[in-house]
This record gives sequence, C-alpha cells and structure tokens, in this order.
Amino acid sequence: MKSSLNASLVNDPFGDPGLLVQFLFQKRALLFDLGDISSLSNAELLKVSHVFVSHTHIDHFIGFDRLLRTVFGREKTLTFFGPENFIKNVEGKLAGFTWNLVDRYEESLTIKVVEVREDKLLKGTFRAIEKFQISAEEEVDFKDGIILDDPMCVVRAAVLEHRVPCLGFSLQENLHVNINKDRLESMGAVEGAWLNDLKQAVLEGNPDSYEVEIPFNKDGNLSFEKNTLGQLKEDLIDISNGQKIGYVVDTIYNEPNSKRIIELVKSADIFFCESPFLADEEVRGQERFHLTSHQAGTLAREAQVKKLQVFHFSRRHMAHRERFYMESENAFRGNLEINTLAEN
Repeated sequence: MKSSLNASLVNDPFGDPGLLVQFLFQKRALLFDLGDISSLSNAELLKVSHVFVSHTHIDHFIGFDRLLRTVFGREKTLTFFGPENFIKNVEGKLAGFTWNLVDRYEESLTIKVVEVREDKLLKGTFRAIEKFQISAEEEVDFKDGIILDDPMCVVRAAVLEHRVPCLGFSLQENLHVNINKDRLESMGAVEGAWLNDLKQAVLEGNPDSYEVEIPFNKDGNLSFEKNTLGQLKEDLIDISNGQKIGYVVDTIYNEPNSKRIIELVKSADIFFCESPFLADEEVRGQERFHLTSHQAGTLAREAQVKKLQVFHFSRRHMAHRERFYMESENAFRGNLEINTLAEN
C-alpha cells in the first residue's frame, strides 16, 4: 500500500502527547493534540491546516500559544476541533492577549473552531482583523462521526470518557487512483483534463455504468468515444486503499468506551494509543481514567489493527520503557496473561 501520509509522534513516549501527520506531496500537515510542541520547527507548524485536540488538559493544549505566535500575521486559516466547551476554551486563550495593533498587519489570521458534542457540531470563527471576536456561529449535525471530509482524507471523532469528554480520532486517507500510462498509450487515448475527471468519478463512487468520454487522435484527427467507468477501472486505472490512522489518549477502559474505540480505529494501519500505566496497574488506571499497556494491546487486537504504537507513558516508570512495549505487544498478539514484575 502506497501512502501520501507520514505520521510521527511529536515527543518521546514520556513527553506530552501529540501526533504530526504530514502530506508528503503537499506543504500541509495535520496536528493531533497541542501539548508541548517545542520539538516542532516553525516550518513544520506553518504547514498545519487543522488541529485536533482531544481535550484541554494542560499537556494537550499548552502549545496553543506557540502555534498562535508562529502563524500570527499571516494570511492563513487554521481550523481547530475539540470537545464540549472547546469554543470557550479557545475564546479564553485569545482573550488573554491585547489586540489593539492588528490593523497594522496587511495579512490576517482566521481561526475556525469546531466543538464536537455527542449529537452535533458547534462552530465559531475568530478573525485577527476583528480582534478575535467570535462570529459566524452555527450548529450542524454530527453524522457518522465525520468532523472533516477533505479531498485527501476523512477524519472521524468519538466522544470518550476521561472525567471530562475526551475525543478519540481516526484518519482515513482517500483511495489512491492512478492512471496506468502504459495502458493509456496502448489505448491510443490522448492525455488531458478528462483523466482528472475520471479519477474524481472513481473517488466520488460513481456507478460502473457511468459513461466517460475519451479523446483519441486517429491519423491527426481528434475523435471521441464513450466507455463505462467500470471498464476503465478494469483497463486503465490502478486503485489502492489509503492509510488509516487511529489516535486515542486519556480515557478509561470500560465497555462503552472500548466499543467506541474499537469501532473508531477498526482495521487501522497504525493505532497510536496511550498507555500511562503498566499491565498490573489496572486499579490505578481506573482511578485516573487512563489505559494500561495490556488494555491498549487488547483494544488494538479487538479492533484488528495492523500495527500498535503505545505512548504517553507515566514518568514514574522512566526505568521501564521496554516493559510498556512488551506488555502491549503481548496483549496485541493474544497473550492475555498479566505478569507482575518487581519494580526496581
């Protein structure tokens, strides 16, 4: 499977959670969580178009100021997604600064905020030129968990439980639709804008009976013939699935949460899952509304993901980094036994 996405954790597994997803063939990136982002360069931050914040505890949201400072004064639109009360959280951040000089900037930053509730999405816009006063407030339906439907990917969210609502996310890259140039040449068809229209018809899920007009150059004369999308998919197009990425942090292991997580990250190519506690710390995990290494592995196995990447380890276990990986991988591979190891 070819992918145009590169996903990497912002910090080491003991640092603040965060995931940067870069589009390899575009100057664009998505950022999941906004904790300590000091490891990211300004060039990387300037690529960010959308930010997905699980919740606004300090280790997931303290980086807002750094990002704002980096993009301020530019003609750019940033879209933020977050849980219940997120619009007020962003409004409070922006209200903490004085904006009496914004009219001196020729370019103006726009911040769009989407607040994810159980049954609806609340939206608001903050523009630098308007001193970041909220405008364009609206309420829309929250359907099929989709919060971003983009030409490159679809991002879904699930509302999870962490004493406060906390969002889990999945990113599904769209199909890869490529024209086989050798087959195109053997057909004798002329390259042109119709090939982009053909790709779009596939991405939009048009029926196989959909007809496409194809230009041919025969003895110097341009002529057109129609063929069905189904036949062209068989003869001319190479289609492959895009990458799916799951991201879950700060949530408790219980039946309703587990069901939501499994549905959200089902069949992901890579699942980034928190694991603050070791396998024998289930009670502590329940008290703190966090997952253990064993629970992370169990969720990954039940969701049938291809690869598990645990992170967000408790710093009290700095000496046991490898144990997190071992325990989560054992559960992921089906070894359900929990061993208690003596602490050093």
